[in-house]
Parts: sequence; C-alpha cells; structure tokens
Amino acid sequence: MSLNKELSIVIPCFNEGASVARFERELLPVLSALGRSYEVLLVDDGSIDGSAQSMAELSRQHPEIKVLTHQHNRGLGCALRSAFAAASGDWIAVLDADLTFHPRQLKALLEKQTATGADLVSGSPFLSAQGMRDVSWIRRLPSLAINAFYRGLFDPGFSSYTPIFRLYGSNALKSIHLSSKGFEINAEIAVRFWLARRSLAEIPAVLETRQEGCSKLDRWRELKSHARLILNLLGESRNAN
Repeated sequence: MSLNKELSIVIPCFNEGASVARFERELLPVLSALGRSYEVLLVDDGSIDGSAQSMAELSRQHPEIKVLTHQHNRGLGCALRSAFAAASGDWIAVLDADLTFHPRQLKALLEKQTATGADLVSGSPFLSAQGMRDVSWIRRLPSLAINAFYRGLFDPGFSSYTPIFRLYGSNALKSIHLSSKGFEINAEIAVRFWLARRSLAEIPAVLETRQEGCSKLDRWRELKSHARLILNLLGESRNAN
C-alpha cells in the first residue's frame, strides 16, 4: 500500500513563533474538513525566536505534522526546495507562515484544479478588487509592477508570478530544476512551468494583513534577485527556441 498522502501542505517558517500558535486552531480544522489525506511540512529555516520549540511541540501533538530543520537561515527558496523534496503528497500546496493567504482558501484551489486539470493553480490577489484591499499601497505598487513585468516577458495571461499561495502537481513540480534561494522562487516556478508547457490556472484570492511578527522581505535585495532570475530565464528561453 502506498504511503503517499493526497495533499502535502508546505509552510516555510523563519522566526514565526507567534504565527505557529495559530496553526492548530486555523489550519488543521480546515485541512480535516477537506476530506483528503494530508501531511503538513513545516520548515524551520534557522529560527532563533523559539519557533523551533513551538513547531516541535505541535508535531508531537499531531503526527501529520513534520518539521524540517535548517541549522541557519538559508532563505525562502531553500526552505521550499527542502520541503518539496521531502513531500509525499500527490499535490503540494504552499502557505505563508503568517497565514496572510488564509487556509480557508485552499478548497478553492483544489476545486479549480479538479475543474481544469491544471498542473499549477495559483491564488491571485490581482484578480479582484478585494484581493489586496487591506494591503498598503507601499506594499501593493512594487508587487503590481514586478508581476506586470513578468507578464510582459512570459505568459501574459498569468497574473500571479510572485505570490506563494499555490497548488502544484507533485510530479510536475519535482520534474523541474529550481535554483532560487529567496522570495523570487515563486516566479521561477511559474515561469519554468510555463516554459515546460505545463498548464497554469488561477483563482481570485484575498491577501490579508499580517497579524503577528514582521515581514522578512527585503525589497531591494529581492528586486536584484528577480533581475538575475529574469536574465537567466530569458537566456534559457532563447536557447530552448
């Protein structure tokens, strides 16, 4: 009998002790209600705030939760790549540790995949006026700009290159080579799926504001990472053609 789960939930965590406390009451009930076998992979990416202890305790109480540990902070891209390699699910869904894309929206991702057969389903806050209603313009404008730039270079019909909230077919995801270490990994995955002619779909999703802790995003550093990634992807695209 296969030990694979139907669904792997991946959550990268770096100094997210306050957010981890929400998982038991806001994440696990939603997953149980989906009616699918699942596992939760939490990646402790070198946390120094007590997150490791909180995740370990949660794992002891709930055997469906597994904790992967990086001894030092390696970045979002590395955290996701570690989790993808360890995931046993037929489908892999990714959430932010701060639950700014709330788990209640997972059901819509799964329904969209069933309806379309897509290899990647993304939750896009850009598809409705409500998607970023609580997000400040200081955060919103750079996000709108970088996603518009990706659309101009790659798939113009795909709006959500940078958001993390997605559902991936495990076989499709594990068939592509990923190299990003930071937040740009989400864009790398989307473009590589598109270059590989995998099917992409989206749903409108709401991005809420963070309730605890602070964002780990360094915008200038990530802009430089996106610039390097785009140059590499454009070069690969030209060579493939």
